[in-house]
Amino acid sequence: MRDLFRAWRDEVGDTYLLGAVRVSLGVLLFANSLRAARELKLGYFGDFFHWPMLPEVLVPHRNVYAMLVVAQVLLSALVVAGHRARVALLASACVGLYVLFCDRLQFHNNRVALFSYSLLLSLAPCDRAFTVAPVLAPGTGPLWAARLAQFQLSFIYVASGGSKLLDSDWRSGRVLLERFVLFGHNAVASGVPERVMQWVSQPDPASVLAKLAIATELGLAVGLWSRRARIFALWWGVWFHLVIEVSSRVETFTWLTLAMYALFATHDVRARKLYYDPFRFRGRMLARSVMWLDWLARFDVKPWAPDHLRQGHALVVIDRDGTLATGPSALVMVARCVPALFPFWAPLALVASRGRRQGASPAA
Repeated sequence: MRDLFRAWRDEVGDTYLLGAVRVSLGVLLFANSLRAARELKLGYFGDFFHWPMLPEVLVPHRNVYAMLVVAQVLLSALVVAGHRARVALLASACVGLYVLFCDRLQFHNNRVALFSYSLLLSLAPCDRAFTVAPVLAPGTGPLWAARLAQFQLSFIYVASGGSKLLDSDWRSGRVLLERFVLFGHNAVASGVPERVMQWVSQPDPASVLAKLAIATELGLAVGLWSRRARIFALWWGVWFHLVIEVSSRVETFTWLTLAMYALFATHDVRARKLYYDPFRFRGRMLARSVMWLDWLARFDVKPWAPDHLRQGHALVVIDRDGTLATGPSALVMVARCVPALFPFWAPLALVASRGRRQGASPAA
C-alpha cells in the first residue's frame, strides 16, 4: 500500500492535457457566471426565500453578490487565458462553493462537480500549456491532482448509479418514464424523431433503458480505469452523455464530463505520426482537418516525399508502437485519437474490420 501511494504521489507526465482541460473548465465557469448574471437581473436570491447552510449573517448583500458575479466572470477569463490560472481556478471554486452554501436551493450536481474539478485542477500544473503567458517551466509535472479529479468522476458515477440501483422506482423505469412523458417534447425539439420518443415513452422500453443507464454508470466507474476496456468505456460514455444532453436538461454537465474524459487519455504529445501527400487535394484537406481538430496534440502531422511504401495513399498514420495504417484503418486511428471524431470511432472500426475480413484493399 505504501508503494502504491508513493507511485501515485510521484507520478509525472506531460501537462499538455491538463492545459486543455483547464481551458474547458474556464469556458464552463464563464457560462456558469453568465447564468448567475442573468438570474441576478431577474432578482437577487437573498431578497426572496432562500435556504442557507451558513448563518444568515454570512449571506452577502445584493451589491456584494453582484461583485462576486463580476469576479467570477473575470476569474473564468483568466482561467481560459492561462494567466494566474491556478489561482483563478482556486478562487472560482471557492466563490462558487460559497454561493451554494449561501443558498442550497441553487444546488445542482453539475455545479458542485464544476467547482470540485476546478479546485482539484488548481492543484495540478495546468498552466504550462494553452496560455498567453510565457512558459518557462518544462512540459512535464506531477499528475496526482489529475488522478484525484479522475477519482471524483468515478465517484459521481458510483453515487449516481448506486442511488438509482437502490431506488425501486428508478430500477423499474417509472422515473424515466415520467421524464419521457413530461419532457419528451424537449427531445423532439432537439432533433430526436417523434416516433422514437413515443416508443421509449412506454413502460417496457423505459424499464430496459433505466436498467441500461444504471449498468452504464456503474460500468463506467470501473471501465475507465481498465487499460483494455478504457477506449470502449470512453466511447460508450460519450454517447451516453450525448443522449442525455438531447433528452434532458442537465445544464453543462454533459460538456463538463466529456472535458474530464480527456484526463483518461495517455499523457503523451505528438507520439503518433501522420504523413500526407502534399500534392493531392484530399491529402492536404485531411491533414488540415486533423490539425484543426487535434486539440490534444496526438499527431505530428508532416508532408512526405512519395516512396514505395506510401505511394498511392493520401494519408498514412503511424501509431506509438510503430504500427502503420492506411485507408480506412488510418481513419479509424485518427478517429480514436481526435476528440471531435471520437464518437464515430467504433462504427468506423467495425466497417474497417469487415473490409479486412472480406480482403478489401485499404487504399485511401
